[in-house]
Amino acid sequence: MKKTCLNIIAASCAFTASAFSAERTEQKQQLDEVVVTATRTERKTDEVAAGISTVGRDVLNNSRMFGIKEGLTGLSGVQSDSKNGGYDSRLIIRGAGLKALYGVREIMVLLDGVPITDPDGMTRFDFVDTQTVDRIDVVKGPNSTLYGANAAGGVVNILTRSPFEEINSLKVGYGSDNTQIYNALVSVKAGESTALSLSGTRKSTDGWREWNKFDSTQFNVKAAHMVNSTSTVDLNFSYTDANIQLPGTLTKAAFEADPAQLTSEAWRHSGRYSKIYNTSIKLESDIGSFKIKPVAYYQNWEHYHPVTGLINDGGSDVYGTDIQGDWKHSLLGNAGTLTVGVAGQIDTPKGSKYLYRDVKTLPTGRITATLSDASGSEASHSSDTISKWGVYAQESIRVNDAWLFDAGIRLDQVFFDLSTENYQSYDYATGKYKADRSTTNTNKDFTQVSPRIGAVYKINTVYSLYGTVATGFQTPQSSELDKNPGLTPVKTINYETGARARFDGGHSFDASVFYLDVKDEVVLSYLAGGDTTYNNAGSTIKKGFEFAGKYQLLQGLFLGGTYTYSDFQYDTFKEALSGVTYNRNGNQLPYVPKHQYNMYAFYKHSSGFKAKIDSYTWGKYYVDNANSATYGGYNFLTNAMVGYENKNWDITFDVNNVFDKQYAMEVTKDTTGTERYRPGAPISVFGKVAYKF
Repeated sequence: MKKTCLNIIAASCAFTASAFSAERTEQKQQLDEVVVTATRTERKTDEVAAGISTVGRDVLNNSRMFGIKEGLTGLSGVQSDSKNGGYDSRLIIRGAGLKALYGVREIMVLLDGVPITDPDGMTRFDFVDTQTVDRIDVVKGPNSTLYGANAAGGVVNILTRSPFEEINSLKVGYGSDNTQIYNALVSVKAGESTALSLSGTRKSTDGWREWNKFDSTQFNVKAAHMVNSTSTVDLNFSYTDANIQLPGTLTKAAFEADPAQLTSEAWRHSGRYSKIYNTSIKLESDIGSFKIKPVAYYQNWEHYHPVTGLINDGGSDVYGTDIQGDWKHSLLGNAGTLTVGVAGQIDTPKGSKYLYRDVKTLPTGRITATLSDASGSEASHSSDTISKWGVYAQESIRVNDAWLFDAGIRLDQVFFDLSTENYQSYDYATGKYKADRSTTNTNKDFTQVSPRIGAVYKINTVYSLYGTVATGFQTPQSSELDKNPGLTPVKTINYETGARARFDGGHSFDASVFYLDVKDEVVLSYLAGGDTTYNNAGSTIKKGFEFAGKYQLLQGLFLGGTYTYSDFQYDTFKEALSGVTYNRNGNQLPYVPKHQYNMYAFYKHSSGFKAKIDSYTWGKYYVDNANSATYGGYNFLTNAMVGYENKNWDITFDVNNVFDKQYAMEVTKDTTGTERYRPGAPISVFGKVAYKF
């Protein structure tokens, strides 16, 4: 690996050397973007001591953005795809998030800087209106020092458009499988100090698979007020009604014969039907050399969620706050910024599980198929409380124009109070429902201190180097504790170094090498019949290299790509399955390929014509923790786009999976040797028209 990394770094230096001599053009892009996510303070991307990626407005506008995964696809170190279409996006950063059956785990997700991740680490993308997203910042690797528990894999900040932009627009899109998008955005400004934006989005599709319809209706209100020249208040409110049918997995034979068919498994009417309210208020005020940034937020969600064996029907209220203060000062003659804060969050989920009302059975009573997603009698009722709080501090010192140092620490506590009254359950061995009168109570509390140090050295205005040692803290989720109450938190240490370059003309490169030492990683295991369980791995070692580059070959013509090398291995792992323990020491983590890369070409003419082609390759990977089989991945999965854009109009037409490759988005293997395929989407076309007025 060392020789390969050196060769790639040498090639990247040659690549950027030619970029440095390229002629400046009228279309040159300034790549000194300012980000806040990685450090909680404004800083240019080449002054951040961490692996980061940013996705800007131009990239997002040229994407369908039917789901958030379309804004994250192709980033180095990031795996983003949809298991089921619609808003259903899987997100993995450097192997974190691998265990998520749905939603996002192990990664802190923010919406306009406000957490939308629950205290136990679960994130739903249901209520993110992807048509209003303006930018996405991704911090790769643990960042628990600033964001606390459940940021062990990284941080994603989804930023929507400011109401002060005064954008008024209409957008209409239509494509394959009756896929439709409608969006309206209206902005109103009252004087110079107050602005309001209202947006509404409707998305729907019949889906390319059987039992895979999706629709969502969303409304958003954003208000901003400048109290004075140094103080602003932002208020956000959104409502989402989202419904998605989940078509399930296929056998290998069914996948090869017809990937569009419904699963042959018994649980054929899975889905998620959600209603979500989300509101937040933020204040930012400068008081001399101090800046205070308090945030308060509330989320209410309810969903009806048929899954394997039972139907979940419940909801929750999530309350949270984060009060941050920044103090600009001088330390030994050097400019410094001290960032301190306290954060708290509480989640009170309540709900019931029900039997499927309509099922087909054998004479023995074994359930062979569901006939609908209607609920029958109650199986259990749960009433839980999950809460967390943390206090953090980070000192940043700019010694001179070349050196910048960060040092921080955080204390976190997370509390689980889980209570379930059981009446009936599904028995995987017999395939039948059975009486199960019992009560389960789980009370856990976890405490962790998370330090971090980092440094950036700017060689000149173009090149910079960075290094960091960062820690992460990840608690088990409540659903995982239900399966295995003995689970312990994950503790991560990340050793990372990297290099960056930013050139006039839009040329850039980012390269990083990291070594992650993970203790007690929570690992998902697939059991017979679709059941799952979780175990702690003693030690996991993750080594990787990431590269992203962009070069303006001709005026308006950009070539670029990313490469990710991932060597993720269980160092010590005893997997307990149905009373038997298996030695997985030295095995590779499933699903994560060693090699992953993409290439693209983008052209935009001064007349407004634009076009893009990009291609993705995902190498082979193991399909289980035993490393008993591999899936070959896919090569050169290609998308293409053409369009026209001017001051008022933005018209695009795209084709995804241009060559109609048949591939699996994911392949897994359970303890009985059964392989399950989740097919990737076939060729599809889509066109959209947006008008600004």
